[in-house]
Amino acid sequence: MDPNLVYAKTPTGDEAVRQSTRVVQRNLRMVLVQVDGKMSVSELGEKIGNPRLVENALRELEGGGFIAPTVEAVSVWEESRKAARKEVQQKAVSVMSEFSTFGPRTASGLGDSRLGQSAASNFSSFGKPILPASGRAEAVSEQPVEITNGGSDTSAGQSRISLGKASVMLVFGVIVAITLLALLYPFDRFRGALESTLSESFGVSVSIGKVDLGFLPSPYLSLTGIKLAGGAAGSIEQVRIASPWSLLGSSPYRISRIDVIAPEISAVTLVGMPVWRGLGLGAVVTERAHIERLRVRLNETLALPLLYGELRFRGDGLIDKASCETADRGLLVEAIPSAQGIGLSIEGRAWKMDGMDIAFASLQAKGLLQSRRLVIQNIDTTFMGGILRGNWQIDWGDTPTMTAEGNLSRIDLRKVSAAFFPTLKMEGDLSGPIRLRSGGSGWDSLWRDADVAINAEITRGVLIGVDLGEASRRGGGTEVRGGATRFDRLRAAVSVARGQVVGRELRMDAGMMTASGQFAAGQGGYIDANLAVSLQTSVSSVSIPVRVSGKLPDLVAIARK
Repeated sequence: MDPNLVYAKTPTGDEAVRQSTRVVQRNLRMVLVQVDGKMSVSELGEKIGNPRLVENALRELEGGGFIAPTVEAVSVWEESRKAARKEVQQKAVSVMSEFSTFGPRTASGLGDSRLGQSAASNFSSFGKPILPASGRAEAVSEQPVEITNGGSDTSAGQSRISLGKASVMLVFGVIVAITLLALLYPFDRFRGALESTLSESFGVSVSIGKVDLGFLPSPYLSLTGIKLAGGAAGSIEQVRIASPWSLLGSSPYRISRIDVIAPEISAVTLVGMPVWRGLGLGAVVTERAHIERLRVRLNETLALPLLYGELRFRGDGLIDKASCETADRGLLVEAIPSAQGIGLSIEGRAWKMDGMDIAFASLQAKGLLQSRRLVIQNIDTTFMGGILRGNWQIDWGDTPTMTAEGNLSRIDLRKVSAAFFPTLKMEGDLSGPIRLRSGGSGWDSLWRDADVAINAEITRGVLIGVDLGEASRRGGGTEVRGGATRFDRLRAAVSVARGQVVGRELRMDAGMMTASGQFAAGQGGYIDANLAVSLQTSVSSVSIPVRVSGKLPDLVAIARK
């Protein structure tokens, strides 16, 4: 077929476009609709996208008289118009002759009544003129209507609407099916396999109370009532497994995210988990595990603060990064797998210890968590207006013990007094090495019953409640109440044990006055101190024994003779 040949619809083809029953084959009708007397055979092939189909269809349409080459189509349309006009004229003459006065009449002079009814019906005002069946198509075709791409667009639009409805129904059906599956499917059948997988991940036997499916914010598999080693090693309120369909295949199970809600795990179990020993999570491979309200239990009475955080894993299932923080975000802890346990990197921001009103403005430290011991080293913190550096360790077993050692630098005594000895009114900068040791069943007893030893050095201080200089000047057993003693430097070996404070080797330098001796402070704030006060003049030096006693803050100084 000549690719440059241009086809046009014949009156029969035009009528076939209007009546879908004339050409029912889809490919023929598709090509017939596109024939417009302008596009060549090659252009039609390019538009429809199948040149061979177009050529075959054009041959069949031409053979059926639906299309013709452009020149022949014009002559066909002209002959059709002439035939239509001739038929209309003949019909009009026939109708007029029936009503003409020159024709034969009936006896009544009205002519045949049936003819009148026919004429009236043909020219009734209650509808369009009805043409004879033989000339109906030609009369309709007298003014040919050119059908362009609009017909194809309408058909395509209807197809798209139908396809869209089908898609909506399909999606709706899938949603209903998934919902029914979620409500009716017995997810508990996975319990045994999940318990085995979790046991491998935690390194202890794990039991699951219930397995079901959740939907919001996205579908997840919910595991609740989880017990580790029957509860002795810990428990978990809930585990949420994202993309639960990933468990339908074979191991390793690749899960995008796991949420662990309110886990309470013993330190022994946590440290013993394979993931901290470079063995991964076993049959589970995940990108991250979100942890909410983690409680690490040291023993039956001791636990670390609640932590919130996330564990990120590498493609091979090993930990890439593990970080947790307290609810107030005051303490940030990053965990690192270690051969000795779990390595810790600690950073604090205005963090307060549980049960204490002491805040660490800033804190940096390294640590190591083991099954029976927590060691915090290289502590560097801003504490009570000064700096504290040192190490801290707690061992737990039948009777937990806590030890610490460090060095204080320029600690504000007013803050120390307000926190530990509210009735002691003392100012100055405290420095010196400090050691701590205690034993107890809980955090309260560990801190309350701690034995503390410090070689204290206080500079630019004030002791409020007693005036040693005035008592020395008066002498003779005179009592001096109240007042204050200012000093440049005070040194003493101070120990705190069972709520009692003892100071030995005390020496105070206050310009022309010095004092040395010892003191003791019992429970309830009672003070008893024996001092030797020396007054230096330009010509002599006088040493006077002075006793200080009373209950803080009301003290009495008496100089002996």
